[in-house]
Amino acid sequence: MTRVLCALIAAGLLAACSSLDRTVPASGSVIPNTKLQLTPGYATTVEKLVYFGGAAYLLYVVLDPMSPNWSIDEAKLSEDTYFLGMKMKRVHTGGDGEARMVFNRRAEQLARAGGYAGYEILSYSEGIQSDLVAQRVGEGVIQLRHGTR
Repeated sequence: MTRVLCALIAAGLLAACSSLDRTVPASGSVIPNTKLQLTPGYATTVEKLVYFGGAAYLLYVVLDPMSPNWSIDEAKLSEDTYFLGMKMKRVHTGGDGEARMVFNRRAEQLARAGGYAGYEILSYSEGIQSDLVAQRVGEGVIQLRHGTR
């Protein structure tokens, strides 16, 4: 997805370059003060395209819609007991109510990977860590179980 987006931006910039003056001024701005006719009824400047492209890139880097909302740190406390600590991205677009679902999903994965029939939640809590930018957190301890739940 990122490669395709970069290729499209590069192709657009290269196509725009063919319609500009070929001389670069010795002093002043590197971005020429030229209008680009994008459609028959719409023209814009190269400067605006560069600014909007940069803003879109920064927005994508900060929000990054393809990255997971939660990161999970786990520690094995004993042979069948695990601590799961979860942190949500500081800047996110949704996912506020999915902490318990993420916790249960990871517990199921641990149980299946270890050949256990299920798990029991020994403790679980959610909250908000108050730093400069608040961050939603969750943590809990599970014990993997043989047999039925």
